[in-house]
Amino acid sequence: MSAPAAPNPERPRALYVHIPFCEQRCPYCDFAVHVGGAARHRGYVAAVRAELRWLARAAVVPAPLDSVYLGGGTPSRLSPRLVAAILGTARARFGVAPGAEVTLEANPSDVTTRRARAWVAAGVTRVSLGVQSLDDGVLRQLGRNHTAVQALAAIRALRGAAVPSLSCDLLYGIPGRPAVSFQASLDRLLEAGPDHVSCYELTPERGTRLQRQVTLGLVRPPHPVANLAQHWWAVERLAAGGYQQYEVSNFARPGQESRHNLQYWRQGWYWAVGSGAHGHLPAAIARRLGVDVEAPEPGVRAVRWWNHRGTARYLRAVDETGSGWAGWEAVDADQAELERVACGLRLREGVLLQTPAQRRMARQLSRHGLLTMAGGRARTTRRGEELLEAVTRRLLAA
Repeated sequence: MSAPAAPNPERPRALYVHIPFCEQRCPYCDFAVHVGGAARHRGYVAAVRAELRWLARAAVVPAPLDSVYLGGGTPSRLSPRLVAAILGTARARFGVAPGAEVTLEANPSDVTTRRARAWVAAGVTRVSLGVQSLDDGVLRQLGRNHTAVQALAAIRALRGAAVPSLSCDLLYGIPGRPAVSFQASLDRLLEAGPDHVSCYELTPERGTRLQRQVTLGLVRPPHPVANLAQHWWAVERLAAGGYQQYEVSNFARPGQESRHNLQYWRQGWYWAVGSGAHGHLPAAIARRLGVDVEAPEPGVRAVRWWNHRGTARYLRAVDETGSGWAGWEAVDADQAELERVACGLRLREGVLLQTPAQRRMARQLSRHGLLTMAGGRARTTRRGEELLEAVTRRLLAA
């Protein structure tokens, strides 16, 4: 993994594009999605491109992008021509640096060799495939619209189209499913040889159908200890397969880490467009975008903003103002430090401790086997990862 780099306060180099369209809403999903709506694809993409132009004008001299991430929702539901149009506008208005990482999230049911080749021709360098499981019973339970056979066929199609980098997601902690189901899925996935694997614990998020089922007692999630055992099994299995755990839930072959997600975890700056998208900018650039942050407002380091979640409201906002912004918040020094430590401890590279008090607390935690220290940088041990929230609180309290 490349060494951590401090973000340049005036030069955001990452862009997130939210594509909300889905064939159906999965019972565990709390993202900003729009079910159906194929007739809206063209108009939505036109609004995204208009918002990109608005951001670029307001930024005055935007830096070339090192990473672009089309997330969702299901970006692969767009026609390849519309994907190319979005990336073309980003390239024309911001520039895309040579060797940039350009990620497209995809569902297996949307993947064909022809479509994958069109994505590569449009500039996509990385596909993040929502496999979730290779057990058909689990896939039905999760409300997925693909089978295990389709997921493996999608991987072959992406490889056949010479997509430079392939990431696959899996879920564990499925109610009522034995551990061997997840283990078999991971083993089968590793046989297919993706470059990057994300293993996430299924969480009943507020407002989802899954959360309501848990509340009503219709389903019972596995015990946290059982989920923890699955996590560590995955860490060991992936390590044996040549994948480094570079973040708590993310594993990569050397050089295949998600550069875009590392921007988030390292508190970097990023633009964002599309319904429900969130961005993170230095205060100086946010002011140029019309955010009313006094200059200088004591303690303000950054501005985090969010767009309207509803697709129709987002489209109206872009039509009326050029932007989909719904609100923003100032990030002061205390909040920035909380996020820096919390996210840094999730990474294998750890976090650089900035005060003597933090370093003293880290040494105390290391004596309890929760951290290791090297060159002023703290990293969690296995036990520290299990108690990550408590370790973070102790360091911040110092």
